[in-house]
Amino acid sequence: MEEETVICPSCGREVPKTLYCIYCGAALFKAEETPEKAEEAVEKAEVGVEEVKEEVTRPSEVVAEEAQRGEVDPEIRSLMEDLKNYFIWKIKLVDVLCNGDVSEPVFTKLFEEYQSKINSLTQVRNQKIEQLRKGFDKKKEELKEAKLKLEELRVRCAVGEIDRTELESRAPELEEKIRKLETETSYVDAQLACLNNLLGGKTPKEIMELEKTARRCYESIKTLVDEGKISEKIAENLSKDLDAVLKIFDSMIGEKKREEEKLREELSTLEARYKVGEISISEFEKRKREILAKLDKIWE
Repeated sequence: MEEETVICPSCGREVPKTLYCIYCGAALFKAEETPEKAEEAVEKAEVGVEEVKEEVTRPSEVVAEEAQRGEVDPEIRSLMEDLKNYFIWKIKLVDVLCNGDVSEPVFTKLFEEYQSKINSLTQVRNQKIEQLRKGFDKKKEELKEAKLKLEELRVRCAVGEIDRTELESRAPELEEKIRKLETETSYVDAQLACLNNLLGGKTPKEIMELEKTARRCYESIKTLVDEGKISEKIAENLSKDLDAVLKIFDSMIGEKKREEEKLREELSTLEARYKVGEISISEFEKRKREILAKLDKIWE
């Protein structure tokens, strides 16, 4: 039969369940305790630690939920809405040019106007990001430290190092500090999330359509020059601008596009396997439906 063991409260070693530690000689149980009562106390302490963990981790979960539905400053929301609109209008304007529905002088006037607005709004955006980030990392670290201190305090109480009275006298100050820091950091998180989301409110599918428009325009620039519809100077400026725009789109939906490409390759391979007779029609149709379902979900 396996010998029962306990952890010595003095040296921390695992020792046989007797009255005294075989290593350091310390009493394993208080005078008024039996080994059974001590074991019960340990179990209660373990439960206390679990409760502490739950209490300590819960605030961060609440903060995460609040951040998702966090209130964004109306000024920041308006700023990003304007920036998004000018960004989209610029792409649509280039598309109108490529379709031959606007003269070069009118295009140039509107394009420069939109670009000027984008530049000024972007400058304001960058300033706001810089202001918000000042001291933000420090507050995050303070919040982390405060949570650890509160957890440590509760664990000390759970294992019996300090009593409940001491916990109740020291915990409120830490809890208040945590609440304050959580409010401050979750607010900044929400503002930064908005400021870093250029096309907020647009679905992946809508962004994909904008990207297709920009790419089509980019690829047609040389043809427009050859046909005499735009000057080489305009073409050069457009090429640089659209190249930058396409890079922005790639950062937004590049991963989804690569996933789509991979699935389409998988579908083509599946069709080839069916055509050579490697798989049956039923297996082909089943796997084809699965792939098509995945393709539909990519751009939801």
